[in-house]
Amino acid sequence: MTSNGDNPTNGNAPASMAGVGTHEVVLDLFQKFVSPPAKVVDLAAGEGAFSLILQSLGHDVTAVDFSRDNWKATDIPLELRDLDSEFADSIVADHGKFDAVAAIEIVEHLENPFRFIRQCAALLKPDGLMFLTTPNVEAVNSRLIFLYSGRLNAFGAYETVRPAHITPIFKWKMEMMLEEAGFETVHECFNRVVYATGTNLKGKIAAVAGRLLSPLLKGEKGGEGRIVVARLKK
Repeated sequence: MTSNGDNPTNGNAPASMAGVGTHEVVLDLFQKFVSPPAKVVDLAAGEGAFSLILQSLGHDVTAVDFSRDNWKATDIPLELRDLDSEFADSIVADHGKFDAVAAIEIVEHLENPFRFIRQCAALLKPDGLMFLTTPNVEAVNSRLIFLYSGRLNAFGAYETVRPAHITPIFKWKMEMMLEEAGFETVHECFNRVVYATGTNLKGKIAAVAGRLLSPLLKGEKGGEGRIVVARLKK
């Protein structure tokens, strides 16, 4: 099902539905790697906050989400799609292929992240860029939470109530998904480093433990959110 720009709004400005600092980091990367005007598709666009930012930079933006219930960016067309399906062909049929895909804080919500990355590839022109973010479950903070609770950071009892976070993405899985879909990583970073798990005594102890353990832990620890820019190979 598609829309033609007649999206409802409650009159309030769209707000970011991503983690703290995520939009800001992705915006900096967009400005570094994508020159306007470019054709951009914003997947899981939420209220439309990032779509509006991209439009203000001079990009031609198409937004996609599974529902229009939260949509507030009335000047941007919203396409309704199930992102856990084969959604790319119908979007390309309506809009053609894109120079860039924004996939902010969506892949961890999906049953089949491998298929989603393949669908992102199908949306892009050769050499097109995908901007992908997801909680970094390998962060020190996440490891401490797992040791204490048996659950990863951002995958607690509340966060995993559908349609919320159901699929943690480890670095090895990210690399496998990208390679199998024909992408190469051109940039990877994190939005912020967090050691504490709260402001109470337990959180303060965890913060100290995180700082002490960090140099000893193996693997790529990074910050709270993983941010990847990947290029579709020709």
